[in-house]
Amino acid sequence: MKALPTWSCRPYIFPDPIKKTYARVIKEEGKTPVKNFLLAKVMKNRKLFHFILRSAYLAQQPMAKGRPLIRHLPSFLEKDHGFRSLPTIAKTPLRDLWQTLSPKLENPSLRIALFAGCAMDFIYPDHGKDLLKLLKKANIQVDFPLNQTCCGLPAMMAAEEKTAKALAVQNIQAFEAEQYDYILTLCASCASHLTHNYEKIFREAKEPAMGLKLFTDKIIDFSSFMDKVYKFPQASQNINKQVTYHAPCHLCRGLHVTDEPRALIQKAGYTYVPSKGEDVCCGFGGSYSVDFPEISSEILKKKLDNVEASGADILVTDCPGCVMQLKGGLDKRQSPVKVFHLVELLAKKE
Repeated sequence: MKALPTWSCRPYIFPDPIKKTYARVIKEEGKTPVKNFLLAKVMKNRKLFHFILRSAYLAQQPMAKGRPLIRHLPSFLEKDHGFRSLPTIAKTPLRDLWQTLSPKLENPSLRIALFAGCAMDFIYPDHGKDLLKLLKKANIQVDFPLNQTCCGLPAMMAAEEKTAKALAVQNIQAFEAEQYDYILTLCASCASHLTHNYEKIFREAKEPAMGLKLFTDKIIDFSSFMDKVYKFPQASQNINKQVTYHAPCHLCRGLHVTDEPRALIQKAGYTYVPSKGEDVCCGFGGSYSVDFPEISSEILKKKLDNVEASGADILVTDCPGCVMQLKGGLDKRQSPVKVFHLVELLAKKE
């Protein structure tokens, strides 16, 4: 495998001052934005939140017409948000498939729990199937605690601190971390939030959370797990495809994971080719791309220009949100470059 340079992402601009200022403005104005009201009412109620996501599958059908991407939005959205295609909600979420996908193993080498995150659970359940394909070969037991819910990052970034705390409590209780060697997530944003912000939430609230440290200590992102724990093997043959990489902000700056994804691309037998600005944001940023589509579209344009200039056949990333943004943008361009989550790329090698 070709030696890789040591990657260093640009300094992380912590969002806390922005969030705190936003919370103060809301408090002083005495008006709760509609988005905040909905976050507080819906996300605390896991069953209601998941019911709405399931219902979205039916609501999208007139636009999706059976395709995995929505390429033409309603006219009132097309002007601002038409810079990318949007993924469809899966007919069956990962949680509903899990019992048949992941039977109990006898004497597993490891026991891990999967923190799916909303996007993997309800939009990209195939990523979960790819994960199981990889881990079953190593006799690793993977459980999916069904009471898990959104990590709470969207609520936290909207300054809905009580909602973010309520979601943290739900997830800590759902996982019973003492049963597992690791709690694995394929979402870089979830991994960073669970690792760093849960402790901060309870520290600021000045109250302890039962099992908090045990839970956060066991969180691990997919690239780190596959490289350091699973020890993904070097491919015996090279694959005649060039792959470039997009570093999710929460992975490279939040978790300081930089070398592992690129090493895994090469171990899988692909030729890694760098592209300009790999560590620059793709413009998704959760609700940022919804609230500021003009800025998001310009950030995405620069990102995709650099990707296409690299000559890569495939663009890989570690975050479902980034997959959503990048795949949607390249589809809108009718670009031949394919976008995969890293788990898809590694599962293809198998």
